[in-house]
Amino acid sequence: MAVVTTDLDATLRFYGDVLGMDVGEFMNLDARGGAARHCFVRTGGTESWGLHFFEARDARDTDDTRSGFGFDSVGPHHMAFGLPDEAAGIALRQRLEQNGIEATPIGDAGPVRNTLFLDNNGLLLEAAWPIA
Repeated sequence: MAVVTTDLDATLRFYGDVLGMDVGEFMNLDARGGAARHCFVRTGGTESWGLHFFEARDARDTDDTRSGFGFDSVGPHHMAFGLPDEAAGIALRQRLEQNGIEATPIGDAGPVRNTLFLDNNGLLLEAAWPIA
């Protein structure tokens, strides 16, 4: 998944420091006549780089209808990340709280437990893990 951010440094701190994901090296990309900083982030114990963040300092939010955690706009709703167990979910909620990031209470969603929260760009994220 490719994601545009207005502040690549803050985004990589969020995904690396708060969520504990593996952040790759910064790169410059000459795309459509303009250089852009970008970076890959590995989302789990895999060799694949799952998230690709591009910096566009003048980008603007085109979704004025989203309001927090609800289903009130058309298009992608959220990105979900799998955690191994409840302990990892509780540890993540504690890191979010320590960083002043609001999250939903841990709850059941069918065969998994989960929590939802916003990243530093306002993207809705979900952390989910199997019910023990």
